[in-house]
Amino acid sequence: MLSLFFVPEISDGSKIVVYGDEAHHAIKVMRMEIGEEIQVADGKGNWAQGSISAIDKKSFTLTISGRGHTSRTHPEFVVIQALTKSDRAKETIELLVEAGVDRIIPWQSDHCIAKWKEDMLEKWESAALTACKQSRRYSLPAIETPITLTGIRERFTERSLLLVLHESAQEKLSVVVSPSAISQEHIVLVVGPEGGIAVDELRELEAIGGKIVKLGNPVLRSAHAGFAGLAAVQALMRHW
Repeated sequence: MLSLFFVPEISDGSKIVVYGDEAHHAIKVMRMEIGEEIQVADGKGNWAQGSISAIDKKSFTLTISGRGHTSRTHPEFVVIQALTKSDRAKETIELLVEAGVDRIIPWQSDHCIAKWKEDMLEKWESAALTACKQSRRYSLPAIETPITLTGIRERFTERSLLLVLHESAQEKLSVVVSPSAISQEHIVLVVGPEGGIAVDELRELEAIGGKIVKLGNPVLRSAHAGFAGLAAVQALMRHW
């Protein structure tokens, strides 16, 4: 499988010059050579494929042999993720990206031990970029700053299926999600922290139309629940 690198833009010309961190990684870390075949993408679904035709100290040139575009054919998959401990955050983002998430929104819920810091957005974006390269995704997921319950109510009550994953739920995910969910604009999964979603938070989420659902009998870590939820939703929608 060809290595994937990200560039700000894919031009209409026959060549693309890759600079910056991506060029450094290709030249210094991966030791790529002239003639090697790779792919580049702009993070918006556009991609190009070709062979490396020139290498400089801080850049390389790709001669394009093919190009294309991938677009989303399903509702936007959104995960509202309660903040996990710092050593789990990278793993959380990687799993969500590999499972096909389109948008990740952090949530500073009542029982979160971790606190949002200014540098976290850059770290989450970096983790998402790495995961896209590993999983050969041409579209980068959107990463936002933390949302509140008020924000959830304002953004995800219309044309949205709001699923709150909770171990004490009485209703199974498979009862709520069906292929007809494809008509929704957003499929939103709310994932609580290791300490669980507070009772008041659950009540408010349910009041705004959230479906409190259970993934199964084993209780998953906060870092893993979104991945499992996304996989189950896509299978139930017959997207997978």
